[in-house]
Parts: sequence; structure tokens; C-alpha cells
Amino acid sequence: MVIDKTKLGLAFFDECLGGVYRGRPVLCWGSRRSGKSILACHFLNQALLEGDKALLLSRYQAQDTVIVAESLGMPFADAVNSGQLTILEYNTFITESGTSNNVMLPPQSFMELHGIVESQSIRRIAFDPVLPWVAIQPITRIAEHVYSFIHALERLDATSLLLLPKPASNAAHTLKNRLEDLCPVVIHLAHTHDRCRILRVTKYLGESSKLSTPFPFVILPGVGITTDPAPCPCSGLSDEPQPQQIRQNPAAAPATAASPRAPSLAAAAAIPAGSPKRPIHFSSVVQLP
Repeated sequence: MVIDKTKLGLAFFDECLGGVYRGRPVLCWGSRRSGKSILACHFLNQALLEGDKALLLSRYQAQDTVIVAESLGMPFADAVNSGQLTILEYNTFITESGTSNNVMLPPQSFMELHGIVESQSIRRIAFDPVLPWVAIQPITRIAEHVYSFIHALERLDATSLLLLPKPASNAAHTLKNRLEDLCPVVIHLAHTHDRCRILRVTKYLGESSKLSTPFPFVILPGVGITTDPAPCPCSGLSDEPQPQQIRQNPAAAPATAASPRAPSLAAAAAIPAGSPKRPIHFSSVVQLP
């Protein structure tokens, strides 16, 4: 097995940590307007710079995404026209209430995604956000479902970026925790009303010295995300809840304590490297309603 890395797309991140693991998912979470979608643009633009094809699944209109990326100096318009970048809106998968965070994509959607990635040789995928793929009810099924989704996603042989809003409920915290368990790299974006922005790497397999180190950054026209040259007085800011805040009052959230345990990563790694690939069904572990 070869462990390879590829650039995330942020210069200061890649210089400090050497990029992210190729073919593995990266989780990025944060509050609204913290810069998650801008980070996705950098992630996809890195594929364009390397001559690879990329795919964005977004709740936003494709034209709006292109406008934002072009304003940051990223040639998304040409990439879309040439077929190097594909942008799919979630409402093409969901016909009703497509903008609701509570709507789950139908099971066949992953098979459609698999077909697009395979037929177009796509090497990078950004999910903005990932909620429609993983936010399911009841909460007791989240652990197995998220494991199944991440395992199927990794079999696509594409590096992926999963964007997740800041959790605001017990169920949302449970979902974030499960995603953090399975993603080798986790990034947290935070900001204050005075526009002080901080990037933290809260998980990076094989790296411990730089975890939670604050990276102050700014978002500039024609540039995008770049390091903030001015000292940031909010370097200690974090909207990461404490463990007791996440799982307080177990009696009020019995489903969290009773959530089934996902299969171990060691079990997933036990699949022989040369074994033929079967059709990918991210719902193979649990049956969707």
C-alpha cells in the first residue's frame, strides 16, 4: 500500500502539512460565512492547476459558484466550458424541497455519482455541503450509514472535501463526531463579527505537533484565502463545543448513546488490494427507507 499526498489548495496549509492524503476525504466544518465554500473553490482549483478533472456538488446555482470563483482569480468559467470542471446542483438530484437540510438524497444518487466520476475520470470531489448524503433519521442509524458512505466514497479513488455546517443539535453533533472519526484530516474554520478568521487543523493522522495551531487568514479579491499578515487578537477563538456540551444530559438523547458502532477501519483495510471492485452502494450497510 502506498501512502501518497496531494495539495489541498491553500499555500500556507500545504507548506506546513504537506497537503492531504490522496484518495481520502477531508472534513471541513464551521459556522455560516466562515469561508467553507471559498475553501472548496481552492480545493477544486488545485485540480485544475494539476490538469485533473474535478466535480462540485452544491446547493448553490452553478453560475453563482463560477462568479464567486472568477472574482477570486480562479478560471472556473473556462474549466466548465472545457469539461475539466463539472458543477452539479443538488436540486438536480432532489425534486422536492431541494434546499432543505433535512432532505436526504435518494439511494440511486450515489450510483449516479459513481457513474459520473468513473466515466469522466474525476480526481477531486467537493460536497457543499455533505448533509444531503449523510443526514438521516433516526439518529441511531447515523454511525453505520456514515461508515458506509465514507467507505463507498473512498472506493471512488478520488480525493474529496466534505463541508459541514456548525452543529446546532445533539443529532448534528453525533453526525460531526462520526465524520471526524472516519476522515483522516479535519479542518475547522471560525470567524468573528470583526472579520477575524481562523483555520485550525483539529485532526491529521500521523501529525500531532501542529494540531489546533491557529492559522489567521483573510479572503481577498483576486486571491481568495491567504494568510493574514496582521496579528489576530482572536487566535484563541473557537466555536468547538466542549465534550460535556456535546453529550450533556444523556437521558435527553438516548439515541446517541445507543448508536450502533461502525465497523473498524482495520476491517475496511483488510480487503485485498487486488480484489475486483464490486458496484458501489453506500447504503449497503443499512437499508434506507
